[in-house]
Amino acid sequence: MNQISKSFGDFFLDNVFLTPAVIQAGVVTPSDTFGFELWHSFTTDKLLTGVNETGGNGLVLDGVTSGVIPGFTSAGYEVFLSQIKGGIIGYEAGFDFGPGGVFPFRLSATMATIIAERIDWSTQPGMTIQYLTEVIESFDGTEQRIALRDQPRVSLTYQYLLDDGALTEFDIKYGNFGGQLLVPMWAHASELTHDVLLGDRIIYVDSVNGYVSSSNTLMITDGVDSEFVGVESVAFGAVVLTALVNRNFKLGARVVPVRAGYSSDESSATIHIDSLASHQITFELDETTFTKPVPVDAFERYKGKHVIPFRPDRSNDISVQYQRLREHFDPTIGARSIYERTPGIVRVFSHAFRFFSDDERQSFENFAELQNGAQGEFWMESAAIAMEIAEDIYDETFKLKIKPVGYSRLGNSKSFPPAITISLYNGTTLKRSLVSAGAVGGLEVLILDEPLSDIKVEDVESIKPLYLCRFDSDEFKYTFDTTQDSTITKTIRQLLHADAPEN
Repeated sequence: MNQISKSFGDFFLDNVFLTPAVIQAGVVTPSDTFGFELWHSFTTDKLLTGVNETGGNGLVLDGVTSGVIPGFTSAGYEVFLSQIKGGIIGYEAGFDFGPGGVFPFRLSATMATIIAERIDWSTQPGMTIQYLTEVIESFDGTEQRIALRDQPRVSLTYQYLLDDGALTEFDIKYGNFGGQLLVPMWAHASELTHDVLLGDRIIYVDSVNGYVSSSNTLMITDGVDSEFVGVESVAFGAVVLTALVNRNFKLGARVVPVRAGYSSDESSATIHIDSLASHQITFELDETTFTKPVPVDAFERYKGKHVIPFRPDRSNDISVQYQRLREHFDPTIGARSIYERTPGIVRVFSHAFRFFSDDERQSFENFAELQNGAQGEFWMESAAIAMEIAEDIYDETFKLKIKPVGYSRLGNSKSFPPAITISLYNGTTLKRSLVSAGAVGGLEVLILDEPLSDIKVEDVESIKPLYLCRFDSDEFKYTFDTTQDSTITKTIRQLLHADAPEN
């Protein structure tokens, strides 16, 4: 049979190429951009008469739309999605070369549903960070822990107060469409320090917290209009965007970091009157795309372990639970028997921490991250004073004489604190580990691992126990009053040191 053979030149020469010509992007966010190139293999220049766009409501094509295109010269294009509000994207751009034909570029995607409504601050929003820690406890109360997640799971809890048309719009958007959502992290919002004008590429904010600096997408909102922008770089309060701003925003408008996630399986709404309802939702952020700020280790260490620097909120009482490690044998006949697994008790402290700035809260989050949630061990100073110095110290000595409080029995229990902290009125804080203790002449003498010198009784403000601790739970739930003022209540568990001190 006769067949007409075709060569490479039949396809390559005198043709227009789009690379790629088709992009199937799947689920996308407003900060996503897609690039492609147009070029032709004609030996003469070709005139691009225009670009015919369809299905591009809210989509921006950046590149040459008309003019002479030289042969074998690439023209770059980018597609920006920052103004698309959700739904299916079926975009086509036809590059019209007149008699040479029309050559299409196609982009298909699904924009994640955007939950841009403002939250109701009368009900405190919350953020929960979970690490999933496994606890392996030995018979005598010592323990090991393993954090099973490389990336902690983050969830946000908001309440929305909706009225009139906003109520119906929110109900339709949230109740009828599933899949991925784009959720603003309202509690970590910053404010514009300068007006933003149409066409600006750089915006200036009052504070660049960790969530703003690690975001790919930000939302700028003044309460009426909102715009999603992609982030190229952040430095010293200046945020460089991936595309130009399409609206004007005044000084003081909110700049909110945005994360992708999913709503919890159940949420609840309360209809107050026909046109007013409140809706409470918990959003589980997608840990495969979620980027947490990189923790900054600026914390003091003692004996190789961090010292927690945060003081509890003393407007709330600190509660201490005492747990004894015992085995109970209660046969059906005969006397009950109790076996002490280890002398002493394990102290469990409940501390409420209040942060008056986002930097303070971020610092606490950094500390928790460095502990891998509840895996790491750290030192914590007791809120109660332990002992009182009895004699002045002149020459360098390893001995500290105190008024009797029972520390002479240090070697008989593992639940004694392994160290103390000595606070002086001049602001100096000294930390020493306890080696042994005994009673001498109506006083108690502590033997320390490092010497002390030149300390008078009147110089000492307090001497407190320094416990080796872990966070009892790996769930960290922050409650926000404002973007600056937040609280967290944490249970902190004393660790029993495995090796008893020697007398």
